[in-house]
Amino acid sequence: MQNREVKIVNIAKIDLLESKTTANLDELKDILIANYGNRLTDIIDDSCFEDSVCPPNPVCNQIISEMTSSFKAATGEDIVLVDMWGHIHEKNMSTTLHNHRESYVSAVCYVEVPKGSGCIVFRPRLNQYNNSAYASRFDPEKGVYYMFPGYLDHFVTRNMSDSLRISISFNFNKK
Repeated sequence: MQNREVKIVNIAKIDLLESKTTANLDELKDILIANYGNRLTDIIDDSCFEDSVCPPNPVCNQIISEMTSSFKAATGEDIVLVDMWGHIHEKNMSTTLHNHRESYVSAVCYVEVPKGSGCIVFRPRLNQYNNSAYASRFDPEKGVYYMFPGYLDHFVTRNMSDSLRISISFNFNKK
């Protein structure tokens, strides 16, 4: 048998940044609940129908600062906030597969995560026959945030708890 050199070369890599905020999430929860009825759209079959306005506030400013600092430390790149919005999922609510293709980086921070309230699933398009082949599930925890490429497909599974699952999402672009 002839001795040959064999290499494995990684041609696809998707990084996800995970960290935890030190912000006052109880205060943010109150802000998001107060704005729950202020939806981004009134069109029921629009994917933004479940999203609600999150007005600028010091708690979000702290989370944004933590995220941009973490991203800079991990990548060396500066990013700037484009927009943010709240998610409140009641029992049996979920979010369908989507991405934030216009954004360089997207993020979600979990504000309230009752037991049984579901998980976030990232599903990169790396297999033309089975897009679920590389799916990665994360069980969110209160205060944990995930930052990921805006093009990365993701969804949130059904909230099976009787309590509200509350999160806030962000989009960033390069500075």
